[in-house]
Amino acid sequence: MNSIKGYLFILGGTIFWGISATIAKHFFIQGFEPLVLVQWRLTISAVILFIYFLIFNQKLLKINYSDLYIFILLGVVGIAGSNFNYYFTIQQTNVATAILIQYLAPIIVLLYSAVSKIERITFIKIIAAILSITGCFLAVAGKDFSLIHISKIGLITGFGSTLCWSFTNIYLRHILKRYKVWTCLVYSFLAGSIFWLFFNPPWKIIQANFSTETWGIFFLIAIISVLIPHTLYFTGLRYIGASKAIITG
Repeated sequence: MNSIKGYLFILGGTIFWGISATIAKHFFIQGFEPLVLVQWRLTISAVILFIYFLIFNQKLLKINYSDLYIFILLGVVGIAGSNFNYYFTIQQTNVATAILIQYLAPIIVLLYSAVSKIERITFIKIIAAILSITGCFLAVAGKDFSLIHISKIGLITGFGSTLCWSFTNIYLRHILKRYKVWTCLVYSFLAGSIFWLFFNPPWKIIQANFSTETWGIFFLIAIISVLIPHTLYFTGLRYIGASKAIITG
């Protein structure tokens, strides 16, 4: 029963990510920069979560200070890294291509699981990974194999998102043995948000003079593309292994 719940959570999370990626492409066409969109959807999500738990459940905000580096790594390399590379790839190519390249990650996760022996790698898992990646490739490339004509920078950032997303799945599985899902979300989001301030500091944000409508868009994207899917996916990882989760995704 727990494994079924895990699969459903993972599927729910990836559905929202698919929807939000399409929405993001629309805004890139309108002139939004990937960094701005990635920064604010993450920052708004971090603020909402932190304020909520500060008021209603402070126990989830308690961590060992010696573990801060854990959440910094997850937030910067895992969340911020995979998000930016993924959205930049969407801007340079298209949604389907970005998703396909990022979901080469099952191969990396399977290899790591096999070497580290944290999961039992079965024939079924290997076949499932091959079929999922092949299916994605055929759906994206089509009969003319247009995928080979994508931009080089898009290809590089696409593989960057693959590495960061693989790291997130592997690393998070270890953290969830010690901390709750919500604790991981709050502190990894805060770490990622602070990290982005070094690249897009507050004075630049003030100079941008975003309209009320734009802030509303940022808020909506934060809910659809960060809060809901990350909560579902992170929860799913509690019930099933990283390799199963990423193949399902």
